Amino acid sequence: MTWNDASDMEPGDVIGILGVDHVFYEEAMRTGGTASWNNRNPGNIVRSGEAESYGAYPGKHNDIFAVFPSEETGFEAVRRYLSRRGDKTVLEVMLAYAPAGHGSNDPHAYAQRVADALGVGTDTRPADLDEGRLTALASAIQQVEGWRPGQTHGPGELPGDVAQWLADHPSRAEREAADQPFARKGTVAPGVRNIQQRLNDLGWSPPLEVDGNFGPRSDEAARWFQANNGLTPDGIVGNKTWRRLMEQPG
Repeated sequence: MTWNDASDMEPGDVIGILGVDHVFYEEAMRTGGTASWNNRNPGNIVRSGEAESYGAYPGKHNDIFAVFPSEETGFEAVRRYLSRRGDKTVLEVMLAYAPAGHGSNDPHAYAQRVADALGVGTDTRPADLDEGRLTALASAIQQVEGWRPGQTHGPGELPGDVAQWLADHPSRAEREAADQPFARKGTVAPGVRNIQQRLNDLGWSPPLEVDGNFGPRSDEAARWFQANNGLTPDGIVGNKTWRRLMEQPG
């Protein structure tokens, strides 16, 4: 089965299978790369009306990040994001762009790395840069965010497990009900509800609110499960943790 056979599949849709993201476009599916590459979002711009105004797919996201129809559109979005904040310093931009508290973000270190790559200080303002230097600044952000390609698959050449998963879950409602997303503290996605419900079923108490928001209590519950099942208790629900979650009776 291909995603063209699913009548309600749309460009920008994302499915998670055992903690591995698969991002679907009109002509291809991306998986196995960094989030920025999978999402054609070089700057890891978060989902928002602003991202959509730069060309991101309306209403689509992978974790908190926007999904763009092309790499060129995604890169231009970084430039436009910076231009819109031309009166801010590099440090001020990074404090808003990569705030502390989501994952391992350290906006001060981020700002320094970007500034060093460009050969300027963190007090530099985008408005003071010419077009070439603004593009260089956007490229530096792309490098810091990580841009590692994965695999691209056309509609007729999906990996067997993905094709089978789509055949087993042909409707949007069925895909959301079975979604197994990569998640960590700060992730907000419908599939997070499946993690929360599974942790409740396996004995976490008091039970988590099944709301799709991977907050501090979900993080604590994930670490509890990992510590009790021979996994590194880091609170990150990736492939190994998902496999163990699905193996346990309950």
